[in-house]
Amino acid sequence: MEMLNHNQSFCGGVAGQSHGGVVLFAINPEKVLYYQMVKGILEITSRGFGFVLLEDKEDLYISRDNLNGALHGDLVTARIKRSGKKPEGVIIDVLERKIKNIVGTLMHSKTGAFIIPDDDRLGTHFDICAKSLQRDYYKTLVGKKVVTRLLNDNRVELIEVLGNETDLGVDILGIIRAHNLYQDFPDNVEKEAAKIAEQPMDIENRLDLRKQTVVTIDPADAKDLDDAISLEKRADGHWELGVHIADVAHYVREGSALDTEAYERGTSVYFPDRVLPMLPSALSNDVCSLNPNIDRLTLSVIMTIDPNGDVVGHSFQESVINIKQRFNYDEVQAILDGKKHKLAPLLNEASRLTELLEKKRRSRGEVTLSVPEPKIILDPETGKISDVIAYPHHLSHRIIESFMILCNEVVATKMQQLEMPFIYRIHEKPDSVKVTAFIETLKPFGVQHHINPEKPNGRAYQKMLEDLSPEVKPIISQLALRSMQKAKYSHECLGHFGLGSTNYCHFTSPIRRYPDLVIHRIIKMMINRKISTHKREELFDFVKQASVQASKREVAAVEAEREVLNLKRAEYMSDKIGEKFTGTISGVREFGIFVYLPNTVEGLVRVEYMPQDNYIYNERQMTLVGRRQTFKMGDKIEVIVASVNLSRRQIEFSAI
Repeated sequence: MEMLNHNQSFCGGVAGQSHGGVVLFAINPEKVLYYQMVKGILEITSRGFGFVLLEDKEDLYISRDNLNGALHGDLVTARIKRSGKKPEGVIIDVLERKIKNIVGTLMHSKTGAFIIPDDDRLGTHFDICAKSLQRDYYKTLVGKKVVTRLLNDNRVELIEVLGNETDLGVDILGIIRAHNLYQDFPDNVEKEAAKIAEQPMDIENRLDLRKQTVVTIDPADAKDLDDAISLEKRADGHWELGVHIADVAHYVREGSALDTEAYERGTSVYFPDRVLPMLPSALSNDVCSLNPNIDRLTLSVIMTIDPNGDVVGHSFQESVINIKQRFNYDEVQAILDGKKHKLAPLLNEASRLTELLEKKRRSRGEVTLSVPEPKIILDPETGKISDVIAYPHHLSHRIIESFMILCNEVVATKMQQLEMPFIYRIHEKPDSVKVTAFIETLKPFGVQHHINPEKPNGRAYQKMLEDLSPEVKPIISQLALRSMQKAKYSHECLGHFGLGSTNYCHFTSPIRRYPDLVIHRIIKMMINRKISTHKREELFDFVKQASVQASKREVAAVEAEREVLNLKRAEYMSDKIGEKFTGTISGVREFGIFVYLPNTVEGLVRVEYMPQDNYIYNERQMTLVGRRQTFKMGDKIEVIVASVNLSRRQIEFSAI
């Protein structure tokens, strides 16, 4: 595909004039075309057109005819061919192809085998590159769900047969493979993990904390326990908080097969019926997991916190612990609510410190979003979804969150002060264009705010959110989240807008996140004075690469997890056809309204399924106005489940 040069112009033989890097083409006195190159990720809709996502301006519309072979998710360059209120572009080149695996249903015709992709954003079909000897074999696979690898000529080759679409678990497995994710590890990685797990534990030169009361607080079904806490209130009113993290770096050595595989995976990925771990279970669920009543190697951050919530002292220690009690969140919450337990004093003290730390974070500009996390509940016998609920978020959850946030900040601040090569967790300030668009969406709700699009700050966001009613807070929280940048990893310390934090990192989950593992290695080298000038320079180069890789793998994991959640929510609603629900209008478009239910399910009510009327869409106020009724965001509404499309993970309602 030809790449146009900014200094060249072609428009019916009429050359353009350059104005500050933008070339104007005069086709006729009444029409002016702008020539400007942009780069971004292409996002294609199920209807065939797409948008190039741009960081510093509104997304660029691309019609179906101007995609020029680019696929959903590609990193592309595009030319803006028409300016105005809604600019339009043309794809010029594909810089990086995101899609590697395409999952779909295998079909066969006279011309050969092909697949119909599950993701209709990828197009209608892809021909399978096949040798003549394979054609009869492909005929036996007609109707099967398969995994194919995309080739350079936009054909595909078959790499795996998943089974019939109705087979249990094939739906989730298809999504997993579409994101190039795998559960099983290569043999050499499994063997290395097994060998390490058999080695005797070496506790020499470690701080021995085995007699101290150290506890874990996790979900009841968690198997990879990588963080634990200890807490003591001293006579002088100060707290001594210990955050003890599994010393994965002791087992997973730099450059090993385990390390290489962990780097490629980047993160563990969690689904309702399975986990795709970053490390083999011999490590993630056993020798590294902080299971109770057994000695475990840890990297501890021990902090002294004054009555104002300020950290006035800290130390990093290679340590050994023995968990005295494994709690789940519900057990801790019951104790905080008054249930008797021998460790109630520790947990009550933890709750008091948590509330102090939360107050301190809010005062500095932390944004607390009320975006409920869906919890999928599966039938243990059939494996099918039995319920979907908004995952509860109690004080027991917030204790661990607060202590881990504090620990991450202490670690990041120290490494920033030492100017060490490091991987930071950053969340940059929202872009003014997106903030302006967000403010527009607040108008139909009548929300009062003091958010400045040019200088957004967390306090203004938080004040706005605190004043919302419980019914609309989840919706506006979701809109606020979309107005912000995505958090990512970086070798540069650029702060965390959402937390109101100047220095932040991910230190507390090395079993399931690669950046945490790298950070542990660096800290251990620092503790043991093993960072030479040469190693320091080597690490600076590596953390740059690792930050980019970890961010990419995180995006893939999040997208896969989200698709599975959407699939399971659609599956749950598929047997609720005709049932009535009460929800809140979460979006208004010219074609209908979106309705959000308390169980986190969201569906569309098309105009034709609304009370009969002549509706006019007011884009500015985001309302559908009829002669008898007006629909606006935030309104309560009763709906009936009209239809569910499992392949598209779409739910449609009709308004009552």
